[in-house]
Amino acid sequence: FYCIEKYGFTPGTEKKDMPVLHKYRIHTEKKMCCTKEWKKTWWSFWQMWDILYVFFHVLFRYDIFIYIYGRGLFFHNRYLRKIEEFEFFILKLFRKKMLMWLVGSDSRPPYCNGALWFEEDEKLYAITREKMKKIGMLEKYMMLIDSTASSHFHKKPYLIYNCIGIAIDEKEQVPVGQSKDNTIRILHAPSNQQAKGTATIRKIIKEIQDEGYEFEYVEVSGLPHSVVLEKMAMSDIVIDQLYSDTPMAGFATEAAMNGIPVVVGGYYADVYKKILPQPIAPTAFCNPEKLKETIIYLLEHEEERIRIGREEKKYVDNHCRATIVADKLMKIFDNSYPNEWLMNPADNDYIWGGGLSKESVVSEITRLIDKFGPKSLCLDKNGILYKQYMQLYNEAKGKNVSKEGT
Repeated sequence: FYCIEKYGFTPGTEKKDMPVLHKYRIHTEKKMCCTKEWKKTWWSFWQMWDILYVFFHVLFRYDIFIYIYGRGLFFHNRYLRKIEEFEFFILKLFRKKMLMWLVGSDSRPPYCNGALWFEEDEKLYAITREKMKKIGMLEKYMMLIDSTASSHFHKKPYLIYNCIGIAIDEKEQVPVGQSKDNTIRILHAPSNQQAKGTATIRKIIKEIQDEGYEFEYVEVSGLPHSVVLEKMAMSDIVIDQLYSDTPMAGFATEAAMNGIPVVVGGYYADVYKKILPQPIAPTAFCNPEKLKETIIYLLEHEEERIRIGREEKKYVDNHCRATIVADKLMKIFDNSYPNEWLMNPADNDYIWGGGLSKESVVSEITRLIDKFGPKSLCLDKNGILYKQYMQLYNEAKGKNVSKEGT
């Protein structure tokens, strides 16, 4: 495991990585601390050689390469990034097997992605085109894992990430504690408050409290992962996010492993059971408009909280344990995985993305098309997605559609 990027949720992780990364880590830190451009250029130069050294080190030692976030080694240097495709070309030339794990924002179009916001129309269009080209480039060299709701730019069949599962191990398991006064505690731990819909979640929580329901609402953000796990251990309900395009993302998986019922909001909740192969993560996945009533239902029904938590834990134990996910990855490389894991991108008809409201999606595609035309969606004109977005656009032109943040 080569931890190229610093992992902010668990400080010190990068100190446990391979010795071959030692100089890269030093030069990268120096580059990050520089305020003068010429110094950044200097350390970027040495960083380039560090990455090339790592690349040739792994080239002659490994047969299988699993990447994540749509990035290779070359991506992490300003000079090598310009020839990022060359890394994958060399690996393919040496007959290496490659797999890219996409996790959301690295493939989801910016115009339906609440985790990214670009004020300038030109920037929004540029990033959209960049993502489309990136997916096309990756498909030339390797199999991709992605969400069925984020596969707008795919041209080839890809592996459904829900079938693989988010790898999790015993380190994420905590002793679940019970409050002495039997107070029900609800936890929300957003990594990105705007994308997670935190402002709206706070409003909903206040409405429920004003209606006389007694519980403690705990919100944590920007704290070490160990602290978040401690808060989770004292919780009876976890609210993951408001506009999710999957029933179980990373944080939800951690809560599920500990048997804590997770409430997940998202428009994808209206269709996911018709799309995803069984088994499906048994979280309380609901339309954003039903988030309030779902929380109230769980507050009123302890037996349902227990049942959902039990089913979630069973699902994680059977499908998401690290050793199980590793076995699934080996089946991919052995070509022994079931056909149900594959998704034809032409079958994707979900247009609402993740991390933002429907009104925001309409607003984003409207400003894109107004400025650059339908081509700015970077979609096949004969595809389902293109036709649905154009229908939204045509409907929007007859009324005033304003940007509504999460």
